[in-house]
Amino acid sequence: MRKNLSRKIKKVLVVDDEKAITDLFSQILGNAEFEVMAVNDGEEALKIFDAFKPDVIVSDVHMPRIDGDELYRRIVERQPSYTKKFIFLTGSNIDTNLQHFLIATGCEIIAKPFDILYLSEIINKKIGNPG
Repeated sequence: MRKNLSRKIKKVLVVDDEKAITDLFSQILGNAEFEVMAVNDGEEALKIFDAFKPDVIVSDVHMPRIDGDELYRRIVERQPSYTKKFIFLTGSNIDTNLQHFLIATGCEIIAKPFDILYLSEIINKKIGNPG
């Protein structure tokens, strides 16, 4: 008997330089039947983006090598359909220019520490799952 494969597993790319956060996402979202790829900076995210093809990207704003805003710009340059597929996390004060950029994207901006249930709701909303 064949299983019904019509339900596609949704993919989430988590980009954060804090291992505790990527571990938390991997565990919680994995338990919610998402396929999660977690990396520690924007450069790693760019390397795996084309092969992984995430449905949504959860990205820290401040990271080594490539920050969240630069990651957004580079991915949207490659794939314009990703303009609204980002959720930004920030754990510190952001300067005015960065704040204006984040608001201009129209993407969710969530402050750390965050409520994981709320973040899960936002992810489900972005990828079209009823949650």
